[in-house]
Amino acid sequence: MRLLAAAAAAVFLSACEVYAVPSPLPCPGESQGVFDFAGEQIPSPDDCFFAQPGSPADQVNPLAFQGTVSFGPGASEAALCISKPHALPRLGTHSGLAVDVAYVNLTASVGGCTCPSQEAVTAGKCLCSSPSTPLENCSCPVFIEERVQGSLIASASGYSSFQGTQVVNVTPPDIPLPAEPCDCQVACSFSYALTAKTVGTR
Repeated sequence: MRLLAAAAAAVFLSACEVYAVPSPLPCPGESQGVFDFAGEQIPSPDDCFFAQPGSPADQVNPLAFQGTVSFGPGASEAALCISKPHALPRLGTHSGLAVDVAYVNLTASVGGCTCPSQEAVTAGKCLCSSPSTPLENCSCPVFIEERVQGSLIASASGYSSFQGTQVVNVTPPDIPLPAEPCDCQVACSFSYALTAKTVGTR
C-alpha cells in the first residue's frame, strides 16, 4: 500500500500539473527559444524523506519536458512556459542570460506519509488508506514550489542550450498544525540538475 500511495503522488513530482485551464496559457514576453529539458535528481541526505533514492517512499522521477523561455514584457521579467495541456507559466526574472523563475502549486499532495497521531491526521487534512494502520500510508496536502535557476548558452543563431537547476521546496499548508505533524507536512526540499537543448527558434 505504501508503494501504491507513492506511485499515486508521483505525478506532482514530475513537472506535470493539472489545472482548470484546458491548454497552456500564452507565454508572456518575447520568446528566446523552445527547449527540450531533462533533469536528474541531485541526491542529498537532507532531501525530503520521499525523495531518498532506494527508499520505499521515493516518489521522485527524472524530468523531461519541452518549454519556451521568454523575456519580458517588463525589462527584467522572464517566464518558462511548459508545452503541456493545463500547464501554467513559471514566472520570475532574468539578468542578462541568467534566469530565475518559479511556480507554486497550492493544491499538491504527498503520499506514503506517516502521522504520529489522529490529531495530526485531522489537522493536516490527510487521508490514510489502511484501516488496520490508520496513521500510515497517508496522503497529505502540501504547497510545492518548483524554482528553475540557470543560464541560456548563447550561440551564433541565438541560444544552443540551458544549464541550471530545479529546486523543489515542499512546505506545510497554510492551516493550523499540531506540534508534531505528519512527516510529509514538514518543510523540506530536493533538487535536480537541469539541462536543455534548443529545438525551436525565437
